[in-house]
Amino acid sequence: MATTYKDPIFCGDIAGKLTQFNSSTGTTAADITTVDANGPIRIDSLIASVDDVAQATVRLTVSDGTNSYPIGVVTLNRPVKNTVTNTSVTFAWAATTITRSAGSWLADGFKVGDTPVIQNAPDTANNLLGTQAITALTDTVMTLGSASMTARAACYGQCSVALADNTPACTDLLASDRLSGLIGHDAADNEFLELPKGWKLQAALLALPTSGKTVNVQARWGTYAGA
Repeated sequence: MATTYKDPIFCGDIAGKLTQFNSSTGTTAADITTVDANGPIRIDSLIASVDDVAQATVRLTVSDGTNSYPIGVVTLNRPVKNTVTNTSVTFAWAATTITRSAGSWLADGFKVGDTPVIQNAPDTANNLLGTQAITALTDTVMTLGSASMTARAACYGQCSVALADNTPACTDLLASDRLSGLIGHDAADNEFLELPKGWKLQAALLALPTSGKTVNVQARWGTYAGA
């Protein structure tokens, strides 16, 4: 005789919520789900998206209403394009310029007004995650008008200069390896994160997004009473 299962994920009401973070909301934790007094809940969809120029880092916590407990930190990276690295050409830095020894910024698709993503530079101040716009550009010299970078002589390394893709970065948080030890699977192999009765999921940003940009966390959950 075949086994009959209840709904693969839910045995009660289903709810959803979209929580938005921006430069005005700060880094204080916000509720991603609400408390369900009827029983434990199972979250079967947890998607984060960022339209910032580079990346955002989200800390997830669970709360019993009195205490909060961290369960994972997930970095949301936007895809990049037109990447140039100093593995085969040298980069030299001044306060507002990056000079390459060969090739062409113009031919590589950069233009005035772009906000490049600079990572893995030898000096921390030179890692700019799309916060400075190109104000002047030649084949070999990129000028970032209001930057304040650390001067460094021409060198090779692993630094990359790229442009963020225009599409928002979407991340399935339930699939993140940071949460893998907490994720359950039902009889239909659906993934879920289960919270006890009276508990809720919260999220906070570790750093503010760029002004005018947003990070969104969308969740769906429902009451679960057992099969």
